[in-house]
Order: sequence, then C-alpha cells, then structure tokens
Amino acid sequence: MEFTRKTQPEQPYIYVDRECGYGPEIAEAMGSAFGDVFGFVGQFNVTPLSMPMSLYLGMDPEVLRFRGGVMVSAEDAAKAREPIKADTLPAGDVMMTTHVGPYDSMNQTHQALWRHMETEGIPGAFPIWEIYVDDPDNTAPEALRTEIYRAIG
Repeated sequence: MEFTRKTQPEQPYIYVDRECGYGPEIAEAMGSAFGDVFGFVGQFNVTPLSMPMSLYLGMDPEVLRFRGGVMVSAEDAAKAREPIKADTLPAGDVMMTTHVGPYDSMNQTHQALWRHMETEGIPGAFPIWEIYVDDPDNTAPEALRTEIYRAIG
C-alpha cells in the first residue's frame, strides 16, 4: 500500500448530513445522501468537480456521522440551500492512500493509513474524507477504488 503526502488547496463542496449505525445500513445512508446531492446538482445546474465523497469531522464509536457530497466551484457552492449545505475543505497537508476492494473492508485501509502516520510521527487530524473513484454499479467489488485522505495536524 502506498501512502502519499500532499498539499491540498482549499476546496468547496456541497453535502447533506447523515448518520447511521456501523452495519449494512451504511450503504443505504450513503446512497440516500448521494441521491439528494446529485438530485440538487441536476436541478440547479451544478458542475461536480469530483466523484461522490464522504467526509468525517470526528469518529463516534456508537454512531457513524458523515457528510455525503461532492466537490464543486465556489460559485456552485453558493447555490446551496436546505437540505443541501456548503462548506470548504481547508488548504493544508494531508496523507492519502487508495483502497482497492469492497467498501466493507475499507476500515483496514483506514487503520493502515493511521498506523503509517503514527509510525512516521505525522500527527493526524480531521477532517478525513473518501472519494469513491469507481461506480459500484459498473465495477466489481474487488476492483473498486476509493481515495482516502486524512488531514495532518
């Protein structure tokens, strides 16, 4: 597994908030979030600048809370209206890796990234986000690619 340190520019995104348990209900919550966001994208002529993404501002051991969204221009972010919200990924250094395989094994890649950062003395911070590179409707589970990013504190 390859880990890469990058400097990210500030990046606006639009999103909806979701929460669920840590079981099979994650797929439904993410599908619902992406459906809402991409429905808004189509309705308000917004141009996505990324594939769908999930962003985590913290980790609660009981409930998975995330923002399901997509990166957009500042002009398109200004179009956000309830239930769609807008925010910005801050500029700064991040560590990144790519998970290849089914979504239900992604926690192993997250753990590997966290261990790598700890071993290298790189302080981890939030946010953490995932960009779903491949469409699961058109890609076999074992070939799905997901980019995982973690802010450096």
